Amino acid sequence: MTYIDKYDAIGVGACYCRQAAGLRGEELHGMPVGVCMWFGEIAENITERLGGKRVSKDEAREIVERCEQAGVIHMSRNTTDEIDFMCNCDRWHCEVVGQVLKQPRPGLVFNSGFEPAFDAERCVACETCIERCPPEALTMGEANVPVVDIDRCFGCGVCATGCPEGAIAMEAKAGFPAPPKTVKELVTALKSSAPGQNG
Repeated sequence: MTYIDKYDAIGVGACYCRQAAGLRGEELHGMPVGVCMWFGEIAENITERLGGKRVSKDEAREIVERCEQAGVIHMSRNTTDEIDFMCNCDRWHCEVVGQVLKQPRPGLVFNSGFEPAFDAERCVACETCIERCPPEALTMGEANVPVVDIDRCFGCGVCATGCPEGAIAMEAKAGFPAPPKTVKELVTALKSSAPGQNG
């Protein structure tokens, strides 16, 4: 919601992956289609030239809430201060998520830097979070509280947004590096981590 508050121009359009899946006759699993979101100047361009729809901040918040109810994964560029889009992806159709889930340990190659923490007193062991978890990283523990496989969990928060009891909070992973603030810092970080470069 922070980026909705930050930008005046907000646009939405169809999720490319789900739209293509629908045209192929694939099951969409109840996932909404017209929910990919753009902010700022790119929102103005897309709504004017590419058939996107301009929405108010309240409409954008409603779209985000609807996406979270459906169990989508919010994804954007790996920066904190500068983003101009937010995809709302799912495990069945998103090409990026699909490739990540083919990995034996998806949490090691794709990660938000957050992990779920469970409030044992509020958890009623309904297993909603287990059913919703895209990487299947949750199992029910002996104390009737879900247990997280950190090698599989990539911190998408789908478990937390769907918990009917509000028993799950997403907490920052200890020692996880903070993402760059700007695109320029992101490019610099990528260059410094490339093979042959000195860190």
